[in-house]
Amino acid sequence: MNIYSVIKPIAFKLDPEKIHDMIIYTGAKKSTIGLLPGFHNNCENLALNINQFKWRTPVGLAAGFDKNGQALDFFSNIGFGAIEAGTITKLPQVGNDKPRIWRHPNLLSIQNAMGFPNQGADKILENIKKRKIFNTTLGINIGKNKNTTDLDTPSEYAYLYQKFAPIADYLVINISSPNTPGLRSFQKKELLSPILEAVTLERTKIPKPLVLKISPDMDTKDIATLCELSKEFKLSGIIATNTTADHKFGVGGLSGEYLRDKAFNTRKLVCENLREDKSQIIIGVGAIESYQDIKDFWKLGGSFVQIYTSFIYQGPQILNTIYNEMRADMKKNQFLSVQELYDNILMID
Repeated sequence: MNIYSVIKPIAFKLDPEKIHDMIIYTGAKKSTIGLLPGFHNNCENLALNINQFKWRTPVGLAAGFDKNGQALDFFSNIGFGAIEAGTITKLPQVGNDKPRIWRHPNLLSIQNAMGFPNQGADKILENIKKRKIFNTTLGINIGKNKNTTDLDTPSEYAYLYQKFAPIADYLVINISSPNTPGLRSFQKKELLSPILEAVTLERTKIPKPLVLKISPDMDTKDIATLCELSKEFKLSGIIATNTTADHKFGVGGLSGEYLRDKAFNTRKLVCENLREDKSQIIIGVGAIESYQDIKDFWKLGGSFVQIYTSFIYQGPQILNTIYNEMRADMKKNQFLSVQELYDNILMID
């Protein structure tokens, strides 16, 4: 029996943020719930290693779900290959006014205007050190406080990198959320370069994989510019994409099915711009709902994927479904592992 099919109708009658907080609270206090029937997934033979990234499965949990790193072991038990905590800011932040999350079930989408609410770097570091996630990859997503000036922003990202690099498997520079005023302006070369310079200096002291998370609302030229900056500063790659602000529903960004075309097209352009540089990886997020979505992304040249909204709508069963379909594809093509499947993806149907 799929337990989530029983829980979901009840949960969807409650305020989205309250039910989300309840999930995190439960996961933080009783992480072994991930071992209950229907909430645990077998990760055997699903490991994927690309460059410096080693995930136990190709599917990770996107940033924004466990903002404060309170339930990492809960999500590890469910069967994610990686978990991305955050977005984390230097100082604690309450975020935007409530309500700030809305469901759009007819669109299989979520509208989010959170504004980086989090407990701040010091407290979140404590939270993370208390959790046990075994062989699940840990990503740390970092962002600026709302009131930080443009001049102070580079040093703030550098501070966060320095603080979390010792415990992170990889880090993410988030300059693409639509919910912090002015943040997306840092996707312009003249404002992003100082951030990358400051973080690169800290990265020489504590080398860790570092990726840039970008918006789906940019034009072709701006996407190409960010890809060039990723290569110039020897970043590890790009996460494509964040939520879209291109909608008619008011404040915030939309994720899920509504984002599908924009996210796909942005990922396609990123793959094209980074194809010749084998040191770069592309992590896909945004309307990833099935194994077919992952397979299509791999054929473009993509690497790992992350899910968020599809996890809300389908529950932990989405991982079981994806993993079973991956194994079926492995069996059909006589591969022994997902790594072998990935390495030969262009040769199969």
